[in-house]
Amino acid sequence: MITNIIYKYKNIILLTIGILLIIISFCLLFYDRIELLKEGVYNEIELLKYHEDNDDEEEIIEEKNSLEIDGIDTQEIEEDEEEESVEKQEQIKATEKKKTKEYIGYLEISKINLKTGFVSKNSYYNNVNRNMEMLSASDYPDKENGNTIFAAHSGSGYISFFKNLYKLERGDTAKIYYKQKVYTYKISNIYNVPKVGYVSINRDINKTTLTLITCTKNSKTEQTVYILDLINVESEAKV
Repeated sequence: MITNIIYKYKNIILLTIGILLIIISFCLLFYDRIELLKEGVYNEIELLKYHEDNDDEEEIIEEKNSLEIDGIDTQEIEEDEEEESVEKQEQIKATEKKKTKEYIGYLEISKINLKTGFVSKNSYYNNVNRNMEMLSASDYPDKENGNTIFAAHSGSGYISFFKNLYKLERGDTAKIYYKQKVYTYKISNIYNVPKVGYVSINRDINKTTLTLITCTKNSKTEQTVYILDLINVESEAKV
């Protein structure tokens, strides 16, 4: 009897299933677009906070210098701050993974309209499934002859920060904003490697470099590595 009912109303059932699939597809599409919009707004807010924090740091330095010039004895205060700093560092280590997403710098590639923040290496959000990831073997941008290494997805999702990396060519440039400095890099090499769980990075160890890693476009078995050499460092202009 059930078979007869299904056969009798099969067109209605198929139509209903089709409508449901269309609705689900639209929901997924709009969800991804909303998440992408949220990520963009979040980046803009964090960029403003990043610059505000830098400005506050400069004001603190200026205030401290002013006290020293006026001849005020700050030795006792500094000793108290040193004792407190040890305790604070322990607290920071204990709670680091519970912190909110806080950017310490930005990667900008104008050619592909990319501008996104990165967190510290030990942050909970330093993961390709949550953000652009700075790999554990990476150095921070201010290390001489170091190698800053970022990895990110290249699909169509809102966390696919490197989805347009395939448009880059040798000679194109990228910038990193970090600790009130702007580091400018130029692409010197692009190559593919098999996706086997590790990546061979071919760079000049006598140069300060930036390495970007993502899945190769239209390939499920390869990753693309972009090597960029540092060409300029300058103080970051206030916004």
